[in-house]
Order: sequence, then C-alpha cells, then structure tokens
Amino acid sequence: MATILIVDDESDILFLLRMTLETAGYSVLEAENGAVAIEQMTQTRPDLIITDLMMPVMDGRELIGRIRSSPDLSTLPIILVSANPNGTVGAHAIMRKPFRQEDLINNVRTLLGEAS
Repeated sequence: MATILIVDDESDILFLLRMTLETAGYSVLEAENGAVAIEQMTQTRPDLIITDLMMPVMDGRELIGRIRSSPDLSTLPIILVSANPNGTVGAHAIMRKPFRQEDLINNVRTLLGEAS
C-alpha cells in the first residue's frame, strides 16, 4: 500500500483528501504546512505528496523547491492542488481547486505507476 503525504492548512481539504485517498486504498499522512511536511519526511518517506500552494510557515512553492533540491527526495512525485496554481514549477501534476475526486485518484495512480 502506497503512503501519500497531504499538505494543506485547511482542515476541510485535509479531510476530503484523506477520505478520497483512504477509500482508494492508500495510507495517508497529513501536514498543515511545508515545514511540518519536511519534518515528517525525516521519519517516513511517502511515495507521493499532494500539496497546497498557499500555507503559513512554509508554502507549497518552498516545499517543492526543498524536495527537488534534496538528493534523497528529488524524484518524489508531487501533485499540486491549489485554487491559483499559476506559475508553479516542480510538480508532476497540477490540479485546480475545486477538483474532481476521480481526477485526483487518476493522477495518483498514474504517478505511482499503477494501472487505472
């Protein structure tokens, strides 16, 4: 079972993502900002990250930059889910909020190399 780290400061979005991913059979970790996500990745390396862009402490742009500059994490698949994702680089997939749950799962499966 793949482990997915979701990073968002909105509890409603965290809940929706968790329920969607767990229903599809994934293990889920949560972080309320990029700094917490980085800390969690020192304990458990996720198979994929889903992150928001606008968050306090460390936003999604800085989180993606740190992941991409880390030799151990640079190839980690990332899905950016944001209301305004324009001009963001480094994510493998970008989804605009609100998103369709089926589209999210399809992106996750594609990035994890799973058959749809």
